[in-house]
Order: sequence, then C-alpha cells, then structure tokens
Amino acid sequence: MSVEELDPQDCLEWAEGEDNSCSGPVEYRMPLSGTGRAFPRCEHHWDLRLQERERELERDERARHVDPSYAGERYWDDY
Repeated sequence: MSVEELDPQDCLEWAEGEDNSCSGPVEYRMPLSGTGRAFPRCEHHWDLRLQERERELERDERARHVDPSYAGERYWDDY
C-alpha cells in the first residue's frame, strides 16, 4: 500500500463511531517500540505518540539517577 492509498480510517488510533481527532496525512511511521514494525498513523496521533515516548524516556532517565540512600535504605550494610 503506498502513502497515497492510506485513508484516515487506516490510522492506528482511528475508531469508527467515535469523535475522531485524526488529522493530517496518514503514513507509516518509524517504530518507537523496538519491534521494527511501522504502523500507519495520522500526523496528529504521531505527534501524540512522540510526546508520550519523550515522557517515557524522561521517566526512565529520572529513575536511573535515584539514589536508594535518599530513603535511608542501604542494602549493602549489615543490620
């Protein structure tokens, strides 16, 4: 299926019978999940997916910098 053949209903987030917020061209977008499989999304839903991915990366980055001693827990000490 070429890009020209994709309809708004082809968007991964499109739902029939609901107030749809799809807008912009529907294209196969690069995978962010690591599966290697591209999914068709409209421009609006692609932007939302990129924002969600950015939040996931920020959350993971903050978690890597947590020092367990801040909570008074040190697992390497003998009690």
